Amino acid sequence: MTSSSSERSAIHEFLERHSRFLLTTHVNPDGDGIGSEVAMAQWLRARGKTVRVLNDALVPDAFGFLTRCQPIEAWEPELAELRFDQSDALVVLDTGNRQRIGRVAETLDRHPIAIAVIDHHVSHQGFGHANLIEPEASATGEIVYDLMREGHAEITLPIAEALYVALMTDTGSFRYSNTDSNAHRMAADLIARGLDPQRLHAQVHAQASAGRLRFFGEVLSALELHHDGRLVVLEAAPEQFQRHGLKGADTEGLVDMPRSIAGVEVVALFSEIDPGKVKVSMRSTGRVAIDRLASRLGGGGHPHAAGVLLKGSRGDARARIMPELGRLIAELDARPAATG
Repeated sequence: MTSSSSERSAIHEFLERHSRFLLTTHVNPDGDGIGSEVAMAQWLRARGKTVRVLNDALVPDAFGFLTRCQPIEAWEPELAELRFDQSDALVVLDTGNRQRIGRVAETLDRHPIAIAVIDHHVSHQGFGHANLIEPEASATGEIVYDLMREGHAEITLPIAEALYVALMTDTGSFRYSNTDSNAHRMAADLIARGLDPQRLHAQVHAQASAGRLRFFGEVLSALELHHDGRLVVLEAAPEQFQRHGLKGADTEGLVDMPRSIAGVEVVALFSEIDPGKVKVSMRSTGRVAIDRLASRLGGGGHPHAAGVLLKGSRGDARARIMPELGRLIAELDARPAATG
């Protein structure tokens, strides 16, 4: 789905019409969600708006440096009620799925408020009064960047850094298939504004603790190969998170590692951070589209990177996910061979 100019105009009108904004993103926020929030918040504040940012969870350590210009609060019952009372508009970034904003959605149920959704995931159409969904964009940060340029905004160095983190992380440092000429042009423009890409990369990717590396080693050492090595399965148990002093966001990047194994089509990571709650992260090396599977189960994502949070045990989650992945892989064998 490609957005129309009317949908972009509707977002610009939404941002102009309201004055007290609350921003949020999906559970387990990543660099694109956090970076888009920080850039949007600074843009709105420069326009004289009041802006607060409230997420379901704390900001991952890797992106903490972005909050020096924009505080980001984590959901607590009384705080959430206060922030909604203080706002006349909610902007949801990097997800079009109401469930994916976690406990913020529970508070939203009690507060009639104008909602705008800005996202680049094709699996949901948005639940806002204004929805801008652009799957062709490599990151939600790219959409925010385009909106800012259309609005003749000043892209300050802090805004440029936030947008660059959004773009860099969602393209896998410009390695993933969603990296296109628009992404490179955006990166070049942001770098020209004075940011240091090497420093930003180090701030995001050089923050791992020794415990996190040991945790990665434990999980990777027990990886399973299924369907003649085309499906890799990883599991992370609650006691592993506890033993190494880690939280859910600390699995970032783990599911991507086995994609480098020859012959792998799909990787699935079943992370049981707390007993009875399993985060399923899935990655495809290119031929298998996994976003629809995640969407059917209440999650979302891209054709080659998707996830969902399921209730139950890791065994329950595997029973729901693995047969579906097996069918997707089997469909590859049924496709007619390409002719040259």
